[in-house]
Amino acid sequence: MREPSTPAHRYLDLVRGAASAIRPYVVRTPLVLSRSETARLGFPVYLKLENLQVTGAFKIRGATNAVLALKERGVAHVVAASSGSHAMGVALAARVCGLRATIVMSESSPEVKRCKVRAYGADLRVEGATFDDSYRLAMDLARASGAVFLSGIEDEMVMAGHGTMGLEILEDLPGVDLVACPVGGGGAISGLLMALKGARGPSGSPAPRVWGVQAAGAPSMKVSLERGEVTEIPRAETMADAIAVRRPGRPAFHLVRELADGITTVTDAAMLEAVGRLAWQDKIVAEPAGAAPFAVDWDRVLDRRPKAAVFIVTGGNISKDLFLRALSEVTELG
Repeated sequence: MREPSTPAHRYLDLVRGAASAIRPYVVRTPLVLSRSETARLGFPVYLKLENLQVTGAFKIRGATNAVLALKERGVAHVVAASSGSHAMGVALAARVCGLRATIVMSESSPEVKRCKVRAYGADLRVEGATFDDSYRLAMDLARASGAVFLSGIEDEMVMAGHGTMGLEILEDLPGVDLVACPVGGGGAISGLLMALKGARGPSGSPAPRVWGVQAAGAPSMKVSLERGEVTEIPRAETMADAIAVRRPGRPAFHLVRELADGITTVTDAAMLEAVGRLAWQDKIVAEPAGAAPFAVDWDRVLDRRPKAAVFIVTGGNISKDLFLRALSEVTELG
């Protein structure tokens, strides 16, 4: 008897196609056991080290998949808005594919990420007080210039590219039963849901639980789920610039609502301590958003402990001052 089709199964082909397309351009990042986090939490914790991507962040996956598809359509100029990671991914992917890229980053975006965007050859414009301001400005710029606007939170090809992380996790750790990742606009978690919920059939082993972690000061996905519709929150106040998003993407919201196991939030203080702990104990450099899953009290959140968990270190682009501050937090804790 044929198994019934689900949205996740339909998306799985997109993710597999993305994996084939981007393979020559991105790093197949390692999955490593963290003995310190395993001891602290009481269950096996593996780190998916997306901070080792060429841009230092996972978003090169989705950007490359989308830019390759646009190149096939004959597109010559792309415009994107980002707090940093999507900007770096689009800039580098455009350079590799021979496209022109214009990137709009907010005035609050980190200089370490702006430097990489410039180094990758994009036309960088720093405009708008917040990411959401930059997003609107970039859409206007694309319309005025005839370029294609490439969203990091609304584009299906971007999400499919991010889903390749999920395929790699299943290959490296077939017994995984919890995957947790940071959530801003929802691009990463939506891609993971495409892969992880689609790759396991109803008659096979259960799909892993997938949880998203947001900053308490920018809980746009959590608020949207509670209200049952995409909601723009008034402010995004967090040091975790990569997830400081006031409104989730619509496709991501619908996937999360249908397939995710939950969204939880953590404070900036908890993320900063997690950054320091990862550096001090595991020798891993993570930016605050990338450390978000390590800041969660999982015993409080989960109804049962996982047999094997994967936490995605989504990026490691952190300023020297913030990194030193995180280390000082850990040494003060002993």
